[in-house]
Formats: sequence, structure tokens, C-alpha cells
Amino acid sequence: MDNLIFEKFWEDETLIEMKVTAISKFSTSYQMCYVDESKINELIDKIRMYSADYTQEVLIEFGKKNGDYTPAFSMKLMKADTRGHVKIEVDIEIDDIGDRSHRCKYFVESELGAIERFGQTASDFYHSSIGTCISMF
Repeated sequence: MDNLIFEKFWEDETLIEMKVTAISKFSTSYQMCYVDESKINELIDKIRMYSADYTQEVLIEFGKKNGDYTPAFSMKLMKADTRGHVKIEVDIEIDDIGDRSHRCKYFVESELGAIERFGQTASDFYHSSIGTCISMF
């Protein structure tokens, strides 16, 4: 079953480290990301925006894919079909080479209700305990 999971691994005063795991019927991969509270709030806002108008694509990014050496992750919520099914294009950095050029890009399938619930549970994620997971399903 396709899924997207965020797990809180570490925190300090201004950042959290989270493990993003993307699972599809074709591939499973994960990446560690460092985000501050504003990035989690941006994620929540973009998911709310998408839930209000799922006829538009929405891009959510953590980190930059060039330059800066913080791992970069993105997910693009594609337009929902008439039955409420959504493809989420994930772009995960594979940390096996120094120039950050190896990336894994594929679709994770979901549905509108699962995305809305994910956004709701994300509202408490930043301030949650180490080990907390939020999941698309």
C-alpha cells in the first residue's frame, strides 16, 4: 500500500530532523530532512490550500536541490481525479554521492481524505515527542 510517513528523529531549539519515507508499489525510499517550525507551518498551509481547491497542483519543498548541503525533499500534489484519487510526486535525495546528484523521483498514490487528515495531524508534529510519526494512511 502506498504511503508517505514523516518521523521526528531529533530536535534542538530551532530545528527538527525528520525521516521522510515514501512507499509506492514500485519503490520505497527515505531521506533525512532538517526543518524549522515555519517549514512545517508552510506544509500545513499548502495542504489546507490544496484541500480547498484540489484542481491545482501544489509543491512542498524542504531544502534546496542545488548548492546548500542540507538534504532536499519535495512532494508535488497533482490534480485530483473525479473520484478523489491523487498522485503525489516525491523527489528524494539519495545520499550516496558527494555532489548530491542522485535523486529518486516517483509517484505515491493517495486520496483527498487521507491528504486532509495528514495536514491535520501535521499541525502538532513540530512540537511532538521524538519518535512521533504522521502518516498518509
